[in-house]
Amino acid sequence: AHADRALLGASVGRREAEEKLLLSQLRLDGVIQSAMDAIITVDQDQRVVLVNRAAEQMFACPAHEAVGQPLDRFLPTRFREAHRHHVEAFGQSRSTSRKMGQLGKVAGLRSNGEEFPVEAAISHVVVEGKTFYTVILRDITERLRAEEQLRGIEERSRLALEAGQLGVWECD
Repeated sequence: AHADRALLGASVGRREAEEKLLLSQLRLDGVIQSAMDAIITVDQDQRVVLVNRAAEQMFACPAHEAVGQPLDRFLPTRFREAHRHHVEAFGQSRSTSRKMGQLGKVAGLRSNGEEFPVEAAISHVVVEGKTFYTVILRDITERLRAEEQLRGIEERSRLALEAGQLGVWECD
């Protein structure tokens, strides 16, 4: 009877642990799927293992078509080789993450072939001897367009002041 109670207690404890693990996984998945920035995780062979909804929308590619495929499908051809070497070097470095904007200009490739500018942050983690890379991407097309419009407005204002031979002064 004592052994039966111990076995039953162990079984209940295991079931509770499994339920807690499942809830934890569901919470994490909810956070990843609700993120407004695109999130893509690849394995050490740079094959996609995770794509969130924002990435599906950004690249116009459903997760079921991306998972298991090379990351190259999201990169313009001219950047693929350099990107592959960059990720490998990053994985061998002591750094575990790089912030948004530190990677310089990066371009993404939608499933329809359209290229677009992105900012990216990358991190990597080793799990059971395997390296995984996660990139968080933000499409900066609209921001670059707004910056270009602002530069145009500033240039037109400067030209108008010069052409009108108006004096400009500031006082406080």
